[in-house]
Amino acid sequence: MGESADIQRGSTHAANRDARRTARRPRPEGWGVLLGIGLVLAMAYVALPHGPLASALYVITTAGAAVAVALATLRPQRPFAASSWALIAAALALAATGHGIWYWLDLQGLEPFPSAADVFYLAVYPLFAVALWRLGAQAARNDGAFVDALIVGISAAVLGWALLIAPYTYDPGLGWLQLLVSTGYPVADLILLVLVLRLVFLQRTGITAHSFLLLGMLAYLAADLLYAHGNSAGWYRAGGLTDALWLVAYALIAAAAWHPSARVEPRTHTSPAELSGRRLLILGAASVLVPMVILATAGGETETIRVAAIASILLFLLVMYRMAGLLRETHVLAQRLEHLSRSDALTGVGNRRHLEEQLDREIARAERNAGPLTLAFLDIDHFKRYNDTHGHAAGDALLRDMVRAWRPSLRPTDLLARFGGEEFVIVFPHTDARQTRHILERLRAAMPSGQTCSGGIASFRPGDTADSLLGRADQALYAAKNSGRDRIIIASTDALPQSDTAATDQGNIDS
Repeated sequence: MGESADIQRGSTHAANRDARRTARRPRPEGWGVLLGIGLVLAMAYVALPHGPLASALYVITTAGAAVAVALATLRPQRPFAASSWALIAAALALAATGHGIWYWLDLQGLEPFPSAADVFYLAVYPLFAVALWRLGAQAARNDGAFVDALIVGISAAVLGWALLIAPYTYDPGLGWLQLLVSTGYPVADLILLVLVLRLVFLQRTGITAHSFLLLGMLAYLAADLLYAHGNSAGWYRAGGLTDALWLVAYALIAAAAWHPSARVEPRTHTSPAELSGRRLLILGAASVLVPMVILATAGGETETIRVAAIASILLFLLVMYRMAGLLRETHVLAQRLEHLSRSDALTGVGNRRHLEEQLDREIARAERNAGPLTLAFLDIDHFKRYNDTHGHAAGDALLRDMVRAWRPSLRPTDLLARFGGEEFVIVFPHTDARQTRHILERLRAAMPSGQTCSGGIASFRPGDTADSLLGRADQALYAAKNSGRDRIIIASTDALPQSDTAATDQGNIDS
């Protein structure tokens, strides 16, 4: 009986241990599974010989991506701008239908152009375009990013014309419908390129889902362009890497819809006037693309065009160099202005605005980590009398000398800020009241010109706000002044009572 009980207990312990191991083992994210499956199917499609099995795999993979994106819009934790993702799901469903028709025709040995598949393929682009525009419209209402995207798009249109569209227009064997469909694909790709770039320029917030979506769209455009060029040059064959690139695009788009960051509302950090160095490089490359196309395609008898193209490139490069210099100067001035907006002009320490921002951050950190945080309120004793005796210029000099004398006793992580007049606040992260008192005693000993100061210390307690912490330190400061000045008092963990007498004394104290 005892042996049976031991065996039962051992089985229970083993089951509990296995359950704990299973609980600790992280479950794979849905978006990662979708991306992995999509990439594996793309490689399998390339490895399979072109035939019914590969064609069925291609259609099923595309339809599966459409279903995955559609399900992402129906789950309780829907992605932000779910209607845009629903349009993307509909576009993928149209692409799957087009693939089914195209592969059926191909396996039958039929090659009509245009075919019914082209109707579904071309219908994909308007849905993609509306979805990308609406995703970008959620982030900002300015035209700066759109104009920049147009600059790149127009330059790409010249290249697309030279490499993809012009060969079809000069082909006498194409009818007007064939010409319209042949040129429709690269034109639609150029429109999508502009919208993709607009989304890139607008949203610099590091949203992983949007990064996957943008990579998927770029892969889709690359596959389209390779297919168009391969058809015109004669090297395209069904079942190769070009077709697999579309599957990679579908996998990235499905992963984007299921990524947790898809629920995040994008917040743009750009303005119509903002021009980063990276964007400047993109715009510069787009600007020189047109004259480079002219230079590459001009015949030998058009020397003037060649010279003009070379001169245009040089002028663009010089203008870009000049703009880069102005951009650097603007960034330096912006940094200086940012520093001035957060520092006291007289002493160089942080001002009240900077104190409020940093104190909120330190309180949040202390609340999160349950670590010590103290705040000290310091005030120069009889500063008004000093000003009346020596003049305001001497008072200003005293404040500057005092800050210089205090600096060596403070750590880089301590925040010294001028609260107003002769009042200063010091925030001590990861420091308790006893340690803070020792530091303040050193500051009192370093006071210049024989002056003294008083101080109050308050320790952070859960639930504190910046106002409550400052308020307790301020009350401790006035308690020090009421006790004879030239001393440090630590506020109790309970709030000091604000009596009418204390308030009256506070108003009558001579600093």
